[in-house]
Amino acid sequence: MAIHTGQRQADMLLATWKQYDGTHLMFEQGKSKPGKPKRRVRVKVHSALKAILDALPTDTMRILNNSRGRPWSKSGFKTSWGKECDRLGIEGVTYHDLRGTFITDRRREGSTTEQIASITGHSIAEVGRVLEKHYLATDQQTSDAVILRMERTSRKQKK
Repeated sequence: MAIHTGQRQADMLLATWKQYDGTHLMFEQGKSKPGKPKRRVRVKVHSALKAILDALPTDTMRILNNSRGRPWSKSGFKTSWGKECDRLGIEGVTYHDLRGTFITDRRREGSTTEQIASITGHSIAEVGRVLEKHYLATDQQTSDAVILRMERTSRKQKK
């Protein structure tokens, strides 16, 4: 769900079937600043995620459950995440990194910072900081694209 929605771990683990209407997932994002209401977002479900969700049993309150069919605890999920990363030989990746991947991939696809922020719950400035600090600063594909666009523009102007 994270790679297709960009949501926080806690919001994903708390998601109930009532929040899924078959087309959208509704989230009341838990991380909010004091004095500000929680932010509500409605995220269209990607077809790959829809196939997964529609195949899950809906006889539980929460969408994501552990192997015993019980809601995940924060520590239980973290432990299982770590074990799965170890099993797959993945090092240095946290669940939170999936949000950064979501942000980066959406930007590469052409979504604006504002569009991305409308889904993730970040401010526009926070999305920009994530892109600048952690991802795009070392992204060769993105920096090469600047020069490629420049070359295309030059060719058009010469015609």
